[in-house]
Amino acid sequence: MLRFVKTANFADLWDELLAEGHSTFTAAELRQRTGASIDAVYSAVKYAMDRHRLFSPVRGLYVVVPPEHRAAGVVPAVQFVDPMMRHLSLDYYVAYASAAQSWGAAHQAPQVFDVVASRNVSDRALGPVRMRFHTSSRIDTDAVRRVTGPRTMVNVASPALTAIDLASRPRLGGGLSAVATILSELPDLDGDRLADLAARRTMADARRLGWLLELVRDDLDLNALQQVARPEHGRPTLLAARGSRQGHVDDRWSVIVNTTVEPDET
Repeated sequence: MLRFVKTANFADLWDELLAEGHSTFTAAELRQRTGASIDAVYSAVKYAMDRHRLFSPVRGLYVVVPPEHRAAGVVPAVQFVDPMMRHLSLDYYVAYASAAQSWGAAHQAPQVFDVVASRNVSDRALGPVRMRFHTSSRIDTDAVRRVTGPRTMVNVASPALTAIDLASRPRLGGGLSAVATILSELPDLDGDRLADLAARRTMADARRLGWLLELVRDDLDLNALQQVARPEHGRPTLLAARGSRQGHVDDRWSVIVNTTVEPDET
């Protein structure tokens, strides 16, 4: 909650908010703080937005832009995604390559900031910041970590959840080779925990994850994950889901290796 400071002059207010640790606010909060009329608040907000002092990622919420980001007029998504999703009353977590970056396992900063949300949210581009939302009716909250971000706390997929998500949709990690590189660098992975999360997904996800992990890691016990993958059951899984069925079959994981995976050397 913003403290009350009655003012008719908004010129210095944005820097004052940042100094107090407030990087986001609503029009109602600003009106309560200043005692100004709603018309004066909206006029001040529009003036500040036109001058790259504020931006609005979602209707009714405003983000203060610190001096180092005013040329772009927007801050990185990780600095406002949490208040944005709380404003929308949605469960969420930062996912895929964006989560991998949080764990120091992405060689390049992702061009798109990926978020899994409990309800549909439209993708958006805010200047150079691109946000892509994925809907999941079931978010594995026990596999989401609350971490300290640059300005707010942020919900981020745990390393284990990041791994299974990327195995499920490798395109969102830059393709199978990029995902293999990420998997080689994700910290704090545990075979039993991976198996537990994979059991909530498809056998194909578990098989693909197991095959990739075995390619790049020698520090994990993958026996529990192999049981979840059930390699003896049904038809083999395509490593590249949209590829051909041509390729040798890895019997341990029941995976048709129909593409070449070349992780970066680290």
